[in-house]
Amino acid sequence: MAWRVYPAALDHTTLDEVLSMVAQRSSVPVRVSYHVPVRPARPVETVLYFVACEAITNAAKHARASLITIEIMAGDGNITMRVRDDGLGGADPHGSGLQGLARRVSALDGHFEVDSPSGGPTTIRVALPCA
Repeated sequence: MAWRVYPAALDHTTLDEVLSMVAQRSSVPVRVSYHVPVRPARPVETVLYFVACEAITNAAKHARASLITIEIMAGDGNITMRVRDDGLGGADPHGSGLQGLARRVSALDGHFEVDSPSGGPTTIRVALPCA
């Protein structure tokens, strides 16, 4: 059941607006850059939302980050997202939270990558098919 849950805010507004609201509530400053001319399908928006929120939570909780950037763009038949924080790094891509995100992305035939060397920064990249 929880796998199919989506944020109700996406019923009434777009992903960039929802992420802007999430950014305003974050204890760490978040900059959102959104360049997607056509609204993605709900499942794509939902996965991007969950990845961004988990990345923000992790950076605030564990990384001692001072800035998080989220870039979302469309091109070549994909929606891509890069979430980067300037924290300590060392995120475990095999941890349950990141593995859960990887499974969500994979369920939509997408690609999920975490780069988090010790000392930072941490970068999460997601690519999802537009259709």
